[in-house]
Amino acid sequence: MPGLETNYMGLTLKNPIIIGSSGLTNSTRKIIELESNGAAAVVLKSIFEEQILMEASYLETKYLSHAEEMDYLTHYTQTHALEKYLKLIKDLKKEVSIPVIASINCSFASPAAWVSFAKKIQDSGADALELNIFILPGDFKQKGEDIEKIYFDVIDKVNAHVSIPIALKLSFYFSGLANMIFNLSVRSVAGIVLFNRFYRPDIDLENMIVISSHIFSTPEEIAFPLQWIGLLSGQVKCDLALPLQVFMTEMM
Repeated sequence: MPGLETNYMGLTLKNPIIIGSSGLTNSTRKIIELESNGAAAVVLKSIFEEQILMEASYLETKYLSHAEEMDYLTHYTQTHALEKYLKLIKDLKKEVSIPVIASINCSFASPAAWVSFAKKIQDSGADALELNIFILPGDFKQKGEDIEKIYFDVIDKVNAHVSIPIALKLSFYFSGLANMIFNLSVRSVAGIVLFNRFYRPDIDLENMIVISSHIFSTPEEIAFPLQWIGLLSGQVKCDLALPLQVFMTEMM
């Protein structure tokens, strides 16, 4: 039987199966089980700075009235969420032998957060870092090259402060997708994950509330990223990956 060992982002893997950022990778117990069933690496469930700030904002609105209290709560909420994430990385490095890849999504209103999160994640022992960057091009005043520059700036800033390999989780909202992927690949990006799968809202007409739609994907969705991997393989300067979590249901 041929060997399955492969390389991804400079990491040596026993096989090509990487469990992507999802509910399957948000606890030590689940990841130990994934390793025992043959997973070669895991990408931790993304930590979202915007979600942390929204939670802090909700608590501020509900309970607080003084600016000093609000500042404290915002800082505490963000610090607590990040420390919990860093503890998961530290615990995993003691319990599993497969590479642990962290994943972050930060606000573009605070560029320094990308660097701060990345440095702390590296210090906690993560083997690599996935940048979950997404800008919805919904502003007709914003040019495509302006959006692309934001991606390049984030990557350059993070690369200047960490030495672990960096992957970029990419969406398909680009007019010149092949050109964008190539330009990203020459900016010290070790891997590009094609493509991010977004939350899909729907409206419950009976209760007039926003609900989740199509929580789980179908095998047919593999065709689009495979097409782009086929087109770009051998032409870009980094590894290309398909997020396998797209086709996995929450079984644990």
